Amino acid sequence: MHLGDHDGLHGRLDEVGCPILWLHGTADQVYSVPNAREEIRMFTGSPAARLEVIEGGQHFRSASHPAEANAAAIEFVKHWA
Repeated sequence: MHLGDHDGLHGRLDEVGCPILWLHGTADQVYSVPNAREEIRMFTGSPAARLEVIEGGQHFRSASHPAEANAAAIEFVKHWA
């Protein structure tokens, strides 16, 4: 079970009204890149929902690829702050 199943999160994604940055790694053993591509489209209320795929990134991208994850997060915050 994952969080989406646990609390009905999928049913509320269209209510999210803030920008979304989804970092996803190609080596994620928990969720696949196609799954991330499908789910990012569920943020229909967001002014911008962006999926950024990190080559070789694992489930915890901040641990497996901290430079890439940090750079993407900093760019996102600078853009939307």
